[in-house]
Amino acid sequence: LRQRANAINKVSKQYTGRYERTVELHVDSRYQKQKVDIFFYHHPKSTKGKALNQTLLKTIKQKYEEHQPNRGNKGYITGRNLYMLRHANPVSTYIELGNIQNTQDQKRLLVVDNRQAIANWLTLGLIKDYQNSKK
Repeated sequence: LRQRANAINKVSKQYTGRYERTVELHVDSRYQKQKVDIFFYHHPKSTKGKALNQTLLKTIKQKYEEHQPNRGNKGYITGRNLYMLRHANPVSTYIELGNIQNTQDQKRLLVVDNRQAIANWLTLGLIKDYQNSKK
């Protein structure tokens, strides 16, 4: 983790003053029966990190409502004091994509079209966050 944070910070120094975000993606391995909607962590003191996560979650929920209207989404946002959120200099988000042990979450993670949809939706959220940062 230290090497990753140092590498991010080294690149970040080259782009000071520009829009920068660190996106940490994680797949959990909880109990098989525990289904996990996508959720987000930010550093507890980072208002920009929290705003980024609010934009990302709102985008994910809108897209799920559009493509799977009866599915519902229990994704959430919370502050966490994780190493990468503390030590990476750019505004950071830690995204929990799902539980690899759960068959429903496996479909989100392993089916190419589903994985691509999540990537597209997160990209849309990042674009919205960029636009919000320019206001």
